[in-house]
Amino acid sequence: MPFTFSHPAIILPLTYLPKRWFSLTGLIIGSLMPDFEYFLRMKIKSDFSHTLEGVFLFDLPLGILTAFIFHNIVRNNLFDNLPIFLKSRLVIFKDFNWNIYFKKNWLIVIFSIIIGTFSHILWDSFTHDTGYFVQKIEILNQSVDLFDKQIPILKILQHSSTFFGAVVIVFSLYKLPKYQVYSKSINLNYWFAFFIFFIILLSTFLVTTSAKFAIGNLIVSIISKSMIALILTSLLVKTKPKKFI
Repeated sequence: MPFTFSHPAIILPLTYLPKRWFSLTGLIIGSLMPDFEYFLRMKIKSDFSHTLEGVFLFDLPLGILTAFIFHNIVRNNLFDNLPIFLKSRLVIFKDFNWNIYFKKNWLIVIFSIIIGTFSHILWDSFTHDTGYFVQKIEILNQSVDLFDKQIPILKILQHSSTFFGAVVIVFSLYKLPKYQVYSKSINLNYWFAFFIFFIILLSTFLVTTSAKFAIGNLIVSIISKSMIALILTSLLVKTKPKKFI
């Protein structure tokens, strides 16, 4: 599978449509949701979130919940404590009132989450062993000799598309308009608290889990604990609002 956080790249072309037609939050979060089953299980196992039923019974409700958590708990504290490259481009979004927006545009949000989710599943269908197009397109099941090793073409497509998606996202962030923030400082207590929460959560999991070790399971566990640590940190450490011009 492509790396989870490269998936929003595929929905970015939709942002050229009139803004009233879509929710950027919904598209981005929807494009991430199918992999959240991995994060909840803390292992590379998905029985439901990549299915049609899962889109509506797992991805959609969890996507709505994630949007509320991000905008109401995580967003502002996180944006205040990012490097200036990101802070100067994202600080404008701190004034966005998600709750009012959702109340007025809930149908658009739901539609956007569903579109984002299907974009994720479509991408995965070219790069998963059991993907629809992998089963239909014979060449994706073949391998090529690379450095004296047989590498499946679907794996090459998986990793190259991950890289391409990451480049697209970084470039899109770079192209965002910059705003001058009065304070460029970062609250070190924020990142110290995040680090402590992360270490405690991950260590506790690694000590208590009986799951067989695998690098993929470790990666999704790290991502899972990082997201929980971000929520806990934002609840604990409050930063003063930063002005911008």
